[in-house]
Amino acid sequence: GSTLPISKMATTTAVQLTLLKSPLARCLDGSPGGFYLARNSSSRSWIIELQGGGECTSKDSCGEKLKSSLGSSAYFARNITPGFLSADSKANPRFRTFNRVLMAYCSQDLWTGRQKNATADTFGVLFAGHHILKAALDVLDAEHGLYDASDVVLTGESAGAMGVWPHLNWLAQRYFKASVVGVVIAGFYFYAYPYTGPGHTSSHLADFSEQAWPAHAKLWDSFVDFECAASLGAWPCMLANNSAPYVRPRVFIVQAQSDRIVLTDHDWVPRRRVSRLDNLSKPVLTYLQAWRRNLSVALAPSMRRDSPNGVFSAACFIHTEFLPSAPRIRGHTYLDSVQSWYFGDTRTPSKLQDDCGVLCNPTCPPKNDNHEVLVRSA
Repeated sequence: GSTLPISKMATTTAVQLTLLKSPLARCLDGSPGGFYLARNSSSRSWIIELQGGGECTSKDSCGEKLKSSLGSSAYFARNITPGFLSADSKANPRFRTFNRVLMAYCSQDLWTGRQKNATADTFGVLFAGHHILKAALDVLDAEHGLYDASDVVLTGESAGAMGVWPHLNWLAQRYFKASVVGVVIAGFYFYAYPYTGPGHTSSHLADFSEQAWPAHAKLWDSFVDFECAASLGAWPCMLANNSAPYVRPRVFIVQAQSDRIVLTDHDWVPRRRVSRLDNLSKPVLTYLQAWRRNLSVALAPSMRRDSPNGVFSAACFIHTEFLPSAPRIRGHTYLDSVQSWYFGDTRTPSKLQDDCGVLCNPTCPPKNDNHEVLVRSA
């Protein structure tokens, strides 16, 4: 999946960039990885966000990323404040007092890469996302007191959210005195079984079919959850649908029932066939219905009453576009639900899942990039 590069994100409060000195913590082009820290010395609670921004698995796709902050820290903004890192009392009312860290994404490996050198086998670039995260934690421990945390929230969107899953058990072991949880937005992936009906496209982003994953994991030398790998082998554990049962910390899952990026950029659904819902072709509608059912089955264990996990799954054609005001399920936003789940109050249910069918939530963000209405009228 993809989100805006760091250099394109809005800045509201100056949070300065720290570049890493570890020789292993490098971007695709070999430049140093980095992070942004909003420190609150009076708090022992931390929220660490892994930025998203796709992935690359070919020489051409990786080469394109070298010209942006998604592949080189030369393009990093010097300061920034997005997402959960916001200090705005309306956009982020209850997490804003945490120590807030944004991990800049420039490794294109879903935060799993452990390569130490750029070689011909890696297209001359370096995949070191896991090394970047580890080096940043080392700096935050040594210089900012993260080692003494009482609470750690690891979060991310899209590719960043995919990077949360393999690191949760590892993070909980590293900070064994703290309460460690995950919040994943648009990061609950399963194997791609692409749409092959009339008008189908091809993968704009990496091939996420089952047969493609062994090569991805080898290319990146991916770090995966060790408990999952002991049971399934390494590469299946790249996807949450496989690894989630092995993750011990509790997790809040925010996921659209028709994920825009997954469907159009990984699963070959033509965007123009989804943009006007009153004119969906039957093959595309059938595919969207099957995709929604698969997601519902995948989320079922977390929807169980005895599961400590939270779920917010809206019947929308969106990816990471979950806003503080929309979409809503039973009158509640994802932020309402996440905060109630995390802080232990009961004002908002922690498990909210639309059951109205495909693309039927009337509160979805109403337009796509082409300003076309995305919600079927009643």
